[in-house]
Amino acid sequence: MIWRLTMLVALTTTLGCFGGRPDLEFGNAHGKVILQGAPLADATVRFQPESGRPSYGKTNQQGEYTLNFMGREWGALVGNHQVAITTEDRIENPENGESRWQKEILPPKYNAQTELTAVVDPGENEINFTLDEMKKGATRP
Repeated sequence: MIWRLTMLVALTTTLGCFGGRPDLEFGNAHGKVILQGAPLADATVRFQPESGRPSYGKTNQQGEYTLNFMGREWGALVGNHQVAITTEDRIENPENGESRWQKEILPPKYNAQTELTAVVDPGENEINFTLDEMKKGATRP
């Protein structure tokens, strides 16, 4: 009897690891990225919490992003985050399947050596970024 109870608890715990939302506190986070007065399209936005996994979002043509945690629409972990914004990526055209490599146009202070931070609270969070410079010699794609 005790063996069966132990197996039931172990099975329930194991199944809990593979499904559903993790037992963490999240906030929905979205916003807009503006570069020199215009929306920044096709940029990756990463929120890295002080501990735990990061959340990512991709800006659309209007510079708007929504964060996802582990590929799911859970937002970001509640708390303080370092934020990195990068334009370096492979961009696919959904109409014809062709792809192109997009170079980094932002200086390291926005990504590799980020100076950007944000706080995610429980509930809805609108977190906008206004970036004032591009990498020297870079032009928008």
